[in-house]
Amino acid sequence: MSTDENSQQDLFSGLADLRQRDGRLHLTTSLLISHEALQDELAQRLPGLTWNKEHVGELRGHQDSKALSRAIEPLFNDIADRKRGLFVEDFLIDTESIVPRDGYGPNVCDIIDIEMPDRVSWSTEGRDLRADLDRHVRFESVRCRAFWVAHSNLSLSYHLSFELTYQHSASHYYALSLLQKVFFPTEGTSAMYESDEASPVATSRRDRQSVARSLPEYVRHRFQLDSVDLFDTIRTTAKTKVTATGDPQLSKTFFDPERVTATDAADSNTTCVTVLEDPYFFRLLDQDIRERLTDLDAVDPVPTEDGVLVYRREVLDRCHPDHLAYYFLSGYFQNIIDFFRQDLSEIQDSTDPIYPPSGVQDDSGYFIVYATPASLYEVVSRSRSLNAGRGWIGTCPYLFLVHLMTLHNEDLVRRYENQVRELIRHLDDVGLLDPGDRLGRWRGDETFDRFRRFRLTTFQEVQRHRYFNVLRYDTERAFYESIEEVRGIRQREEYWAEVVADLERTVDDLRDARQRHVDGRRNKLLGAVTVIGVLQVAFQGLDFAFEMNAAKIGWAAALTSGAVVLATRVFLSKRGSEP
Repeated sequence: MSTDENSQQDLFSGLADLRQRDGRLHLTTSLLISHEALQDELAQRLPGLTWNKEHVGELRGHQDSKALSRAIEPLFNDIADRKRGLFVEDFLIDTESIVPRDGYGPNVCDIIDIEMPDRVSWSTEGRDLRADLDRHVRFESVRCRAFWVAHSNLSLSYHLSFELTYQHSASHYYALSLLQKVFFPTEGTSAMYESDEASPVATSRRDRQSVARSLPEYVRHRFQLDSVDLFDTIRTTAKTKVTATGDPQLSKTFFDPERVTATDAADSNTTCVTVLEDPYFFRLLDQDIRERLTDLDAVDPVPTEDGVLVYRREVLDRCHPDHLAYYFLSGYFQNIIDFFRQDLSEIQDSTDPIYPPSGVQDDSGYFIVYATPASLYEVVSRSRSLNAGRGWIGTCPYLFLVHLMTLHNEDLVRRYENQVRELIRHLDDVGLLDPGDRLGRWRGDETFDRFRRFRLTTFQEVQRHRYFNVLRYDTERAFYESIEEVRGIRQREEYWAEVVADLERTVDDLRDARQRHVDGRRNKLLGAVTVIGVLQVAFQGLDFAFEMNAAKIGWAAALTSGAVVLATRVFLSKRGSEP
């Protein structure tokens, strides 16, 4: 055996026993529904009612919401100062639960069996690929838990969690990847749901008659049941009694893999938070082990006559089990089912967590955190907080709170972006963004009014509802900041704020230029008026002078004439007296 092989063997020593243990997956999908969409639905289903603080507040008593809040809210408050002044605080809303039995926990809404196909197909880089697993993967007794969260801006988020056990094998790794693709169906995997034979199937144990549904259809079905229940509570608690019209369910199909493309998924309000409770994975992702990893077994697909590249079971079984796990984890954290086509550097980069940060060992050694724009992942060997919260919400309440805060903040940033775009459209409509026609078409008063309304709307709908880093402990504060950075929340907010600042400076400059233009015209007019006034005064002075001169000339002429007459008379009198 070579030195490298001995080194690799030493590297993975002690992992075989951990690998034989089953891991446990806690996957929670979250969908945020805006208060505008809820108002539209309420107006359609329950005419006469409006979606307001009063009706949302009534949901505190829905199902076992009080028990849910008593169990989870103290855990939230343990790690965060969630009070934000006079505004509405977030709170949990329960859905219908089944009677707890066999240790399933107090808040299980359903128990299902999930069967994954024995063939998994996808497309990437212009090639069609497939994994032939030779057998179906069946996850039995999957515990489902569902609940709502009312947000401070009266939006609601819906959360559905799945808890299941898995084995460390290629078939189970593909099954876990396919489960994640239900919510983010990239790489062409949505085509699998179009075929009954290829689609994952969920069978509820609660139904009186066992009904097998495709897994995406089951998620839609579960959401519709819970939305009907929620709206029925609003109808029965309303002071003004109304009659429901139509089917009392949210008409928009939010969970629809056939509708969502890869781009849509990135822009949608759907996110996931996943906890892998797995001592084997936790040990495998240790920084010291990952940094010493020097090579991985190559796993190559076999081309078929129809051009499809196929990973066959016998090829997968020859891969070193620890290398296989690295391939899977690297792909899973990036939502990539084509995980064998990664090299060592890609795997090391993809398994580099956001917490603890590179080069820093977590003294507690409790968890490892990964994040993408759409998903949050935590890997633990064991977790006291997970055990405290899983029976109620299906996941770790500490991690979920961070997920909830970033989900809420990202929705606020999305609102802010839309408001800025509307403002830009207005400025374009009035000609402000056309350099050659700005002053000619610009309606200044309307633009200033629009900016004032924009500022008020931004404060009302965004600024006052934003969650800041209110976490009490350094660890949670650190990976909260990292998650916001990965999702671009702060960067997007700062970018659009700078856009608004530039627009305001432009408007101010144009307003100043227009004011100078108006002032210039006014000054010219005032100057003209002043000149006219001076001329009027001058003319009046001349008129007066002329009048005075005329008067003086008249008196002089009169005096002269009198003097002449008098002199003549004197002269004639003297001539007449001579002999």
